[in-house]
Amino acid sequence: MRTALSLLIALCLFSTMLVPKIAQAHPHVFIDSSLTLHFEGDSLQSIDMVWTFDDMSSDMFLIDLDTNADGALTKAEWNKQRPDIESYLAEHSFYVHVLLNGQVIPIKTVNNFVATFENKTLKYSMSIPVALTKKDKAQEVQIAIFDPSYYTDFYTALEAVSVKGKQDLKIFIDDAPELAFFQGQIIPTAVTFEF
Repeated sequence: MRTALSLLIALCLFSTMLVPKIAQAHPHVFIDSSLTLHFEGDSLQSIDMVWTFDDMSSDMFLIDLDTNADGALTKAEWNKQRPDIESYLAEHSFYVHVLLNGQVIPIKTVNNFVATFENKTLKYSMSIPVALTKKDKAQEVQIAIFDPSYYTDFYTALEAVSVKGKQDLKIFIDDAPELAFFQGQIIPTAVTFEF
């Protein structure tokens, strides 16, 4: 009886090792992102981005940000904590993955990084300088926002992408299997266009 029980326990432990890691992983934070592509002539100068956190994450993060616990986020509270948050996100390229003709464009800094808390919703806004210029032939750009640890799930809808300074830019949101993460098991989507 004891041997059978030991065998059963060993079999259960072994079977959990066979379960794909993706089945055990799931995001805890959900963010809707919107993008504004800023062009000057034939150059993509910057990407303005807004992250809108889900209700539970908004509440959770406000506890840390709202240091006087009055239920609001003041500019002073944000300005005090912004450098640490920005530094952390910079270590992860702000979870923004930009590719020009398949080559990664490093994201090291952002401008105008601001947090707001209104109607019980936390939002981060920032502007990403990129300065991508059209060459002799069309340039393909992919912009994917994802967290490789899969702690945070980002979603970008096509209608949440806008363009300033350039007309008739055809934008698509496609699967980007070349950017698959979490041991290749999760395929992100990417905002894709040529200019």
